[in-house]
Amino acid sequence: MIRLNGPALAVAALCFHFLIPNAAQAQSYSEVPYAPEVGSRWSVVSVTDGEEIKPGSQTVNQKITMTSEFTVEEKLPVGYRVTYAMRDFKIEGNAPAREMAQTAFSAMKGVVVRGRINASGKPVAVDNFDEVKVSVNKVVDSLAKGFADKPQLAGFLRQMLTVFLDVDSARAPEVYMEDMTPLAAGQTTGIVPGAVKREDNAVPTPFGASVKSALETRIESFDNAAGKVRYIRKQAFDKESLKTVTLAMTEKLVAASGNKQITPEIMAQMKDVRFDLQSEAVITVEGGMTRKIDDRSVTEAQLMGHIMRKTEKKVMTVTRVN
Repeated sequence: MIRLNGPALAVAALCFHFLIPNAAQAQSYSEVPYAPEVGSRWSVVSVTDGEEIKPGSQTVNQKITMTSEFTVEEKLPVGYRVTYAMRDFKIEGNAPAREMAQTAFSAMKGVVVRGRINASGKPVAVDNFDEVKVSVNKVVDSLAKGFADKPQLAGFLRQMLTVFLDVDSARAPEVYMEDMTPLAAGQTTGIVPGAVKREDNAVPTPFGASVKSALETRIESFDNAAGKVRYIRKQAFDKESLKTVTLAMTEKLVAASGNKQITPEIMAQMKDVRFDLQSEAVITVEGGMTRKIDDRSVTEAQLMGHIMRKTEKKVMTVTRVN
């Protein structure tokens, strides 16, 4: 008789586990396609909680809550026609320039975008592009007039909203229908269990340069019978593009606020800053439609021997309104 000792039993059990699949592993997988009902209206609520810790400084906390809404108007051969609008925007906390950001982005509430999305729900066209541009320009002009006695702040306000102003028809879908792009990451993906989808991405900013990143998406778990699937989506950001955008934003903010404490010497030292930003999102999909995204990110910056750390948790939930 062959006797197996403790380690041998452990190895045998491990082999058995991989050779004999459990019920979850054994079930076949077929992706439910994205197919929202025509006439359905959906609310997207995004809540972002951030905490920034700097040596010798007060901890900065910020909470951004944004509510947007889209309605599926028509089924097209290669997607859908939709209307989209931001309904509410709120910033809480002690972050610098919070009130200005609140004023700037709240002004975009109610601008109705009529566009098209593809078979996975990703925005691909804005049909009323000229109309939206006119509306956005009126909003920005009105805001700038409110700071007529503070031209530097008015200029910074315009800079913050450049992402809405200086946009062509190719970039308009991702800018004017902002929340629909991340939702599409979990819809009609074509990803199968065990595979990893890799993409390169560039996020435009109001300060000129884009932030580049590499994306990896895979299936974490699924329930084929219930039509549910959970994806893990990891994003690694390019350190040099992060540095470029951060320096540009800091220079604009310092110029607008007239902060005398940040001297040219300090700005020169900031050019030696080193960044690291990683994020991981869990995307929950039901019936082919993304219903929740739980995204966590950590940013670390090293400057003059100090380490600054920012953590951010963003949760997006999608619910049907009618």
